[in-house]
Amino acid sequence: MTKRLGELLCEGNHITTAQLEAALETQKTSGHKLGQILCDNKAISNRRLLEALVKQAGLDTVTLEDRTIDRDVLAMVPAEVVSQHSLIPVERQNGRLIVAMADPFDHEAIADLRLLTGLVIRRCYCPTSDLEKAILKYYGSNVARMLRDLAPGEKAETSDVEVLEGDQLTTAKLHELAREPSLVNLVNLILLEAVESRASDVHIEPFEKDVRIKYRIDGVLIEKSSSPKRLHAAIVSRVKIMANMNIAERFVPQDGHIEFLGTKGKIDIRVSTVPTIFGETIVMRLLDRSAALIALGDLGMDEQTLKGYAHCLGKSHGIVLVTGPTGSGKTTTLYASLNRIYDPSRKIITIEDPVEYQLDGIVQIPVNPRRGLTFGRGLRHILRQDPDIIMVGEIRDKETADIAVRAALTGHLV
Repeated sequence: MTKRLGELLCEGNHITTAQLEAALETQKTSGHKLGQILCDNKAISNRRLLEALVKQAGLDTVTLEDRTIDRDVLAMVPAEVVSQHSLIPVERQNGRLIVAMADPFDHEAIADLRLLTGLVIRRCYCPTSDLEKAILKYYGSNVARMLRDLAPGEKAETSDVEVLEGDQLTTAKLHELAREPSLVNLVNLILLEAVESRASDVHIEPFEKDVRIKYRIDGVLIEKSSSPKRLHAAIVSRVKIMANMNIAERFVPQDGHIEFLGTKGKIDIRVSTVPTIFGETIVMRLLDRSAALIALGDLGMDEQTLKGYAHCLGKSHGIVLVTGPTGSGKTTTLYASLNRIYDPSRKIITIEDPVEYQLDGIVQIPVNPRRGLTFGRGLRHILRQDPDIIMVGEIRDKETADIAVRAALTGHLV
Protein backbone atom coordinates (compact mmCIF):
# COMPACT_ATOMS: atom_id res chain seq x y z
CA MET A 1 0.00 0.00 0.00
CA THR A 2 1.32 3.46 -0.94
CA LYS A 3 2.29 5.54 2.06
CA ARG A 4 1.03 9.08 2.44
CA LEU A 5 3.43 11.96 1.76
CA GLY A 6 3.34 13.25 5.34
CA GLU A 7 4.10 9.77 6.66
CA LEU A 8 7.13 9.42 4.37
CA LEU A 9 8.52 12.80 5.39
CA CYS A 10 8.09 12.03 9.10
CA GLU A 11 9.72 8.61 8.71
CA GLY A 12 12.71 10.24 7.06
CA ASN A 13 12.94 12.81 9.88
CA HIS A 14 12.50 15.62 7.33
CA ILE A 15 9.60 17.16 9.26
CA THR A 16 8.22 16.81 12.78
CA THR A 17 4.76 15.56 13.67
CA ALA A 18 3.85 19.06 14.84
CA GLN A 19 4.84 20.52 11.45
CA LEU A 20 2.73 17.89 9.67
CA GLU A 21 -0.31 18.55 11.86
CA ALA A 22 -0.02 22.31 11.34
CA ALA A 23 0.22 21.82 7.56
CA LEU A 24 -2.83 19.52 7.54
CA GLU A 25 -4.85 22.14 9.44
CA THR A 26 -3.84 24.76 6.87
CA GLN A 27 -4.81 22.38 4.07
CA LYS A 28 -8.37 22.10 5.41
CA THR A 29 -8.94 25.83 4.94
CA SER A 30 -6.75 26.60 1.90
CA GLY A 31 -7.28 23.47 -0.16
CA HIS A 32 -3.64 23.59 -1.31
CA LYS A 33 -1.48 20.50 -1.70
CA LEU A 34 0.34 19.33 1.42
CA GLY A 35 3.77 19.51 -0.22
CA GLN A 36 3.20 23.10 -1.34
CA ILE A 37 2.13 24.11 2.17
CA LEU A 38 5.22 22.51 3.74
CA CYS A 39 7.50 24.31 1.23
CA ASP A 40 5.71 27.63 1.82
CA ASN A 41 6.22 27.16 5.57
CA LYS A 42 9.96 26.45 4.98
CA ALA A 43 9.52 23.07 6.65
CA ILE A 44 11.17 21.30 3.69
CA SER A 45 12.99 22.30 0.50
CA ASN A 46 11.56 21.78 -2.99
CA ARG A 47 14.24 19.17 -3.64
CA ARG A 48 13.35 17.21 -0.49
CA LEU A 49 9.67 17.31 -1.47
CA LEU A 50 10.47 16.06 -4.98
CA GLU A 51 12.56 13.17 -3.61
CA ALA A 52 9.70 12.17 -1.29
CA LEU A 53 7.19 12.28 -4.15
CA VAL A 54 9.51 10.13 -6.28
CA LYS A 55 9.69 7.57 -3.48
CA GLN A 56 5.93 7.69 -2.99
CA ALA A 57 5.33 7.12 -6.72
CA GLY A 58 7.78 4.21 -6.78
CA LEU A 59 9.93 5.79 -9.49
CA ASP A 60 13.54 4.75 -10.04
CA THR A 61 16.43 7.13 -9.31
CA VAL A 62 19.23 6.85 -11.86
CA THR A 63 22.92 7.73 -11.68
CA LEU A 64 24.41 8.98 -14.94
CA GLU A 65 28.03 9.59 -13.92
CA ASP A 66 29.38 6.17 -14.94
CA ARG A 67 26.76 5.42 -17.56
CA THR A 68 27.30 5.49 -21.34
CA ILE A 69 24.33 6.59 -23.43
CA ASP A 70 24.03 5.39 -27.02
CA ARG A 71 24.24 8.12 -29.69
CA ASP A 72 21.11 6.83 -31.44
CA VAL A 73 19.15 7.28 -28.20
CA LEU A 74 20.51 10.83 -27.72
CA ALA A 75 19.57 11.71 -31.31
CA MET A 76 15.90 10.95 -30.57
CA VAL A 77 15.55 14.08 -28.39
CA PRO A 78 16.81 17.46 -29.67
CA ALA A 79 19.04 19.63 -27.47
CA GLU A 80 16.33 22.33 -27.25
CA VAL A 81 13.89 19.89 -25.62
CA VAL A 82 16.61 18.59 -23.32
CA SER A 83 17.44 22.10 -22.08
CA GLN A 84 13.84 23.29 -21.88
CA HIS A 85 12.64 20.41 -19.70
CA SER A 86 15.89 19.40 -17.92
CA LEU A 87 15.89 15.77 -19.01
CA ILE A 88 18.01 13.32 -20.99
CA PRO A 89 17.10 10.08 -22.82
CA VAL A 90 18.94 7.15 -21.27
CA GLU A 91 17.91 3.92 -23.00
CA ARG A 92 15.42 2.42 -25.46
CA GLN A 93 13.79 -0.87 -24.46
CA ASN A 94 10.99 -2.74 -26.28
CA GLY A 95 9.19 0.31 -27.60
CA ARG A 96 9.83 2.32 -24.45
CA LEU A 97 12.17 5.26 -23.93
CA ILE A 98 13.72 5.54 -20.47
CA VAL A 99 14.21 9.22 -19.63
CA ALA A 100 16.05 10.74 -16.66
CA MET A 101 14.28 13.89 -15.48
CA ALA A 102 14.93 16.58 -12.89
CA ASP A 103 11.15 16.70 -12.42
CA PRO A 104 9.53 13.37 -13.37
CA PHE A 105 6.10 14.91 -12.65
CA ASP A 106 6.41 17.38 -15.53
CA HIS A 107 3.46 16.09 -17.58
CA GLU A 108 3.99 18.62 -20.37
CA ALA A 109 7.54 17.31 -20.91
CA ILE A 110 6.30 13.70 -20.98
CA ALA A 111 3.60 14.59 -23.51
CA ASP A 112 6.16 16.38 -25.71
CA LEU A 113 8.48 13.38 -25.61
CA ARG A 114 5.68 10.96 -26.44
CA LEU A 115 4.66 13.08 -29.44
CA LEU A 116 8.28 13.58 -30.54
CA THR A 117 9.43 9.94 -30.34
CA GLY A 118 6.19 7.98 -30.76
CA LEU A 119 7.31 5.78 -27.86
CA VAL A 120 5.97 5.02 -24.40
CA ILE A 121 7.94 7.14 -21.91
CA ARG A 122 9.29 5.57 -18.74
CA ARG A 123 10.34 8.37 -16.41
CA CYS A 124 13.14 8.20 -13.85
CA TYR A 125 14.41 10.76 -11.37
CA CYS A 126 17.92 12.23 -11.53
CA PRO A 127 19.22 15.02 -9.22
CA THR A 128 19.61 18.32 -11.08
CA SER A 129 23.38 18.59 -10.55
CA ASP A 130 24.03 15.12 -12.01
CA LEU A 131 21.64 15.75 -14.88
CA GLU A 132 23.31 19.04 -15.84
CA LYS A 133 26.71 17.33 -15.99
CA ALA A 134 25.31 14.63 -18.27
CA ILE A 135 23.63 17.18 -20.56
CA LEU A 136 26.90 19.12 -20.82
CA LYS A 137 28.81 15.89 -21.53
CA TYR A 138 26.50 14.57 -24.28
CA TYR A 139 24.94 17.71 -25.77
CA GLY A 140 27.56 20.37 -25.03
CA SER A 141 27.01 23.80 -23.51
CA ASN A 142 24.16 26.08 -24.55
CA VAL A 143 26.69 28.48 -26.09
CA ALA A 144 28.31 25.71 -28.14
CA ARG A 145 24.90 24.56 -29.39
CA MET A 146 23.87 28.09 -30.39
CA LEU A 147 27.16 28.57 -32.24
CA ARG A 148 26.51 25.35 -34.15
CA ASP A 149 23.01 26.59 -35.01
CA LEU A 150 24.32 29.99 -36.15
CA ALA A 151 27.08 28.42 -38.27
CA PRO A 152 26.27 24.79 -39.06
CA GLY A 153 28.90 24.80 -41.81
CA GLU A 154 31.66 27.02 -43.03
CA LYS A 155 29.62 28.45 -45.90
CA ALA A 156 28.38 31.96 -45.15
CA GLU A 157 25.00 31.40 -46.75
CA THR A 158 24.05 28.74 -44.16
CA SER A 159 24.33 31.21 -41.30
CA ASP A 160 21.59 33.47 -39.98
CA VAL A 161 24.21 36.19 -39.67
CA GLU A 162 25.90 37.85 -42.61
CA VAL A 163 29.50 38.64 -41.82
CA LEU A 164 31.65 40.94 -43.90
CA GLU A 165 35.31 41.78 -43.70
CA GLY A 166 37.67 44.68 -44.30
CA ASP A 167 36.24 47.86 -45.77
CA GLN A 168 32.75 46.36 -45.97
CA LEU A 169 32.43 46.60 -42.15
CA THR A 170 30.94 50.07 -42.01
CA THR A 171 29.53 51.49 -38.79
CA ALA A 172 25.96 50.99 -40.05
CA LYS A 173 26.68 47.38 -41.02
CA LEU A 174 28.27 46.68 -37.60
CA HIS A 175 25.19 48.05 -35.84
CA GLU A 176 22.96 45.93 -38.08
CA LEU A 177 24.96 42.77 -37.36
CA ALA A 178 25.04 43.37 -33.62
CA ARG A 179 21.27 43.77 -33.46
CA GLU A 180 20.55 40.42 -35.12
CA PRO A 181 18.27 38.55 -32.64
CA SER A 182 20.50 35.47 -32.84
CA LEU A 183 23.63 37.48 -31.92
CA VAL A 184 21.86 39.26 -29.07
CA ASN A 185 20.82 35.89 -27.64
CA LEU A 186 24.30 34.43 -28.15
CA VAL A 187 26.12 37.18 -26.23
CA ASN A 188 23.51 37.08 -23.45
CA LEU A 189 23.91 33.32 -23.26
CA ILE A 190 27.72 33.59 -23.05
CA LEU A 191 27.37 35.96 -20.07
CA LEU A 192 24.69 33.85 -18.36
CA GLU A 193 26.75 30.68 -18.75
CA ALA A 194 29.81 32.47 -17.35
CA VAL A 195 27.84 33.68 -14.32
CA GLU A 196 26.39 30.22 -13.67
CA SER A 197 29.91 28.73 -13.95
CA ARG A 198 31.10 31.27 -11.34
CA ALA A 199 33.65 32.61 -13.83
CA SER A 200 35.56 35.76 -12.92
CA ASP A 201 36.42 36.66 -16.55
CA VAL A 202 35.22 35.94 -20.09
CA HIS A 203 37.82 36.00 -22.89
CA ILE A 204 36.85 36.28 -26.58
CA GLU A 205 40.04 35.69 -28.57
CA PRO A 206 40.27 35.87 -32.40
CA PHE A 207 42.71 33.69 -34.30
CA GLU A 208 43.32 33.06 -38.00
CA LYS A 209 40.50 30.56 -38.53
CA ASP A 210 38.28 30.77 -35.47
CA VAL A 211 37.28 32.71 -32.36
CA ARG A 212 37.78 31.06 -28.97
CA ILE A 213 35.57 31.74 -25.97
CA LYS A 214 37.19 31.06 -22.60
CA TYR A 215 36.09 31.44 -18.97
CA ARG A 216 38.42 31.94 -16.02
CA ILE A 217 37.08 29.72 -13.23
CA ASP A 218 38.87 29.48 -9.87
CA GLY A 219 41.90 31.18 -11.42
CA VAL A 220 42.21 28.75 -14.34
CA LEU A 221 41.41 29.76 -17.94
CA ILE A 222 39.15 27.12 -19.53
CA GLU A 223 38.19 27.07 -23.22
CA LYS A 224 34.44 26.53 -23.44
CA SER A 225 33.48 27.08 -27.08
CA SER A 226 34.91 28.11 -30.42
CA SER A 227 33.15 30.09 -33.12
CA PRO A 228 33.78 30.43 -36.88
CA LYS A 229 35.92 33.48 -37.57
CA ARG A 230 33.17 35.08 -39.63
CA LEU A 231 31.02 35.64 -36.51
CA HIS A 232 33.79 37.61 -34.79
CA ALA A 233 32.86 41.12 -35.97
CA ALA A 234 29.21 40.66 -35.03
CA ILE A 235 30.05 39.34 -31.52
CA VAL A 236 32.53 42.18 -30.86
CA SER A 237 30.05 44.78 -32.12
CA ARG A 238 27.28 43.46 -29.88
CA VAL A 239 29.52 43.62 -26.80
CA LYS A 240 30.61 47.16 -27.70
CA ILE A 241 27.00 48.33 -28.04
CA MET A 242 26.17 46.84 -24.63
CA ALA A 243 29.24 48.58 -23.11
CA ASN A 244 28.55 51.98 -24.77
CA MET A 245 31.87 51.84 -26.64
CA ASN A 246 32.80 53.29 -30.04
CA ILE A 247 31.70 50.57 -32.45
CA ALA A 248 33.53 52.14 -35.42
CA GLU A 249 36.95 52.30 -33.72
CA ARG A 250 38.67 48.94 -34.17
CA PHE A 251 42.35 49.88 -34.02
CA VAL A 252 42.87 51.33 -30.51
CA PRO A 253 42.16 49.80 -27.07
CA GLN A 254 38.85 50.74 -25.43
CA ASP A 255 37.28 50.29 -22.00
CA GLY A 256 33.58 50.06 -21.19
CA HIS A 257 31.03 48.92 -18.64
CA ILE A 258 27.95 46.68 -18.83
CA GLU A 259 25.27 46.26 -16.17
CA PHE A 260 23.90 42.78 -16.82
CA LEU A 261 20.86 41.21 -15.16
CA GLY A 262 21.70 37.64 -14.17
CA THR A 263 19.56 34.98 -12.52
CA LYS A 264 20.58 36.14 -9.03
CA GLY A 265 20.66 39.89 -9.59
CA LYS A 266 22.72 42.56 -11.30
CA ILE A 267 26.25 41.81 -12.49
CA ASP A 268 28.71 44.65 -13.17
CA ILE A 269 30.95 43.83 -16.14
CA ARG A 270 34.17 45.70 -16.99
CA VAL A 271 34.93 45.40 -20.69
CA SER A 272 38.36 45.82 -22.31
CA THR A 273 39.11 45.54 -26.03
CA VAL A 274 42.58 45.41 -27.60
CA PRO A 275 43.39 45.20 -31.36
CA THR A 276 45.41 42.15 -32.48
CA ILE A 277 46.64 40.94 -35.86
CA PHE A 278 43.43 38.87 -36.22
CA GLY A 279 40.98 41.47 -34.93
CA GLU A 280 39.89 42.79 -31.56
CA THR A 281 40.19 40.59 -28.47
CA ILE A 282 37.75 41.18 -25.60
CA VAL A 283 38.09 40.48 -21.89
CA MET A 284 35.09 40.96 -19.62
CA ARG A 285 35.57 40.99 -15.84
CA LEU A 286 32.39 39.84 -14.06
CA LEU A 287 31.71 41.56 -10.75
CA ASP A 288 28.84 39.85 -8.97
CA ARG A 289 27.42 42.31 -6.44
CA SER A 290 26.10 39.47 -4.27
CA ALA A 291 29.69 38.19 -3.89
CA ALA A 292 30.45 41.24 -1.74
CA LEU A 293 28.05 39.82 0.84
CA ILE A 294 29.99 36.57 1.25
CA ALA A 295 30.94 35.92 4.86
CA LEU A 296 34.59 35.37 5.71
CA GLY A 297 33.80 31.87 6.92
CA ASP A 298 32.30 30.93 3.54
CA LEU A 299 35.49 31.55 1.53
CA GLY A 300 36.81 28.03 2.01
CA MET A 301 39.67 28.70 4.45
CA ASP A 302 40.52 25.88 6.83
CA GLU A 303 39.79 26.50 10.50
CA GLN A 304 43.37 27.31 11.50
CA THR A 305 43.91 29.75 8.60
CA LEU A 306 40.58 31.46 9.24
CA LYS A 307 41.34 31.84 12.94
CA GLY A 308 44.77 33.37 12.22
CA TYR A 309 43.43 35.69 9.53
CA ALA A 310 40.54 36.86 11.72
CA HIS A 311 43.06 37.56 14.51
CA CYS A 312 45.07 39.80 12.14
CA LEU A 313 41.90 41.68 11.15
CA GLY A 314 41.15 42.31 14.81
CA LYS A 315 44.37 44.29 15.34
CA SER A 316 44.15 48.05 15.85
CA HIS A 317 47.09 48.72 13.51
CA GLY A 318 49.38 46.90 11.12
CA ILE A 319 49.25 45.71 7.52
CA VAL A 320 47.52 42.68 5.99
CA LEU A 321 48.63 41.73 2.45
CA VAL A 322 46.34 39.61 0.25
CA THR A 323 48.17 38.21 -2.81
CA GLY A 324 47.42 35.69 -5.52
CA PRO A 325 47.01 35.16 -9.29
CA THR A 326 44.23 36.64 -11.43
CA GLY A 327 40.78 35.36 -10.50
CA SER A 328 41.93 33.67 -7.29
CA GLY A 329 39.58 35.70 -5.07
CA LYS A 330 41.72 38.56 -3.74
CA THR A 331 39.00 41.20 -4.09
CA THR A 332 36.30 38.88 -2.73
CA THR A 333 38.51 38.17 0.29
CA LEU A 334 39.12 41.88 0.90
CA TYR A 335 35.42 42.71 0.76
CA ALA A 336 34.53 39.80 3.02
CA SER A 337 37.18 41.12 5.44
CA LEU A 338 35.67 44.62 5.38
CA ASN A 339 32.22 43.15 6.04
CA ARG A 340 33.68 41.25 8.99
CA ILE A 341 35.36 44.24 10.67
CA TYR A 342 32.85 46.96 9.75
CA ASP A 343 31.79 49.00 12.76
CA PRO A 344 30.03 52.41 12.58
CA SER A 345 32.35 53.66 15.33
CA ARG A 346 35.40 53.25 13.05
CA LYS A 347 36.09 55.13 9.82
CA ILE A 348 36.93 52.84 6.92
CA ILE A 349 38.22 54.25 3.62
CA THR A 350 39.14 52.31 0.49
CA ILE A 351 41.01 53.35 -2.65
CA GLU A 352 40.40 51.06 -5.61
CA ASP A 353 40.80 50.76 -9.37
CA PRO A 354 37.87 50.61 -9.95
CA VAL A 355 35.41 50.35 -7.05
CA GLU A 356 34.13 46.85 -7.77
CA TYR A 357 31.42 46.55 -5.10
CA GLN A 358 29.61 49.30 -3.22
CA LEU A 359 29.61 48.77 0.55
CA ASP A 360 27.18 50.62 2.80
CA GLY A 361 28.84 52.75 5.49
CA ILE A 362 32.32 52.63 3.93
CA VAL A 363 33.96 55.55 2.07
CA GLN A 364 35.19 54.26 -1.31
CA ILE A 365 37.49 56.23 -3.64
CA PRO A 366 38.05 55.28 -7.31
CA VAL A 367 41.53 55.87 -8.76
CA ASN A 368 41.58 58.32 -11.68
CA PRO A 369 45.10 58.60 -13.18
CA ARG A 370 43.90 60.91 -15.98
CA ARG A 371 43.05 63.54 -13.36
CA GLY A 372 46.12 62.82 -11.29
CA LEU A 373 44.48 60.65 -8.63
CA THR A 374 46.89 57.71 -8.32
CA PHE A 375 47.11 55.17 -5.50
CA GLY A 376 50.06 57.03 -3.96
CA ARG A 377 48.47 60.47 -4.10
CA GLY A 378 45.09 59.18 -2.96
CA LEU A 379 46.65 57.34 -0.03
CA ARG A 380 48.47 60.47 1.14
CA HIS A 381 45.19 62.40 1.23
CA ILE A 382 43.32 59.53 2.89
CA LEU A 383 45.69 59.81 5.87
CA ARG A 384 44.39 63.37 6.40
CA GLN A 385 40.80 62.05 6.61
CA ASP A 386 41.33 60.55 10.09
CA PRO A 387 40.76 56.91 9.05
CA ASP A 388 40.93 53.90 11.36
CA ILE A 389 41.08 51.29 8.58
CA ILE A 390 42.37 51.72 5.02
CA MET A 391 41.96 49.27 2.16
CA VAL A 392 44.35 49.74 -0.78
CA GLY A 393 43.15 47.91 -3.90
CA GLU A 394 46.63 47.46 -5.37
CA ILE A 395 50.19 48.30 -4.37
CA ARG A 396 51.79 48.97 -7.75
CA ASP A 397 54.81 51.11 -6.95
CA LYS A 398 57.38 52.00 -4.29
CA GLU A 399 55.56 55.21 -3.32
CA THR A 400 52.28 53.40 -2.52
CA ALA A 401 54.12 50.64 -0.64
CA ASP A 402 56.09 53.19 1.38
CA ILE A 403 52.97 55.19 2.39
CA ALA A 404 51.03 51.98 3.23
CA VAL A 405 53.80 50.75 5.52
CA ARG A 406 54.14 54.15 7.24
CA ALA A 407 50.37 54.30 7.75
CA ALA A 408 50.45 50.83 9.34
CA LEU A 409 53.23 51.95 11.69
CA THR A 410 51.34 55.06 12.81
CA GLY A 411 48.17 53.53 14.22
CA HIS A 412 46.18 52.49 11.12
CA LEU A 413 45.08 49.04 10.00
CA VAL A 414 45.94 48.74 6.30
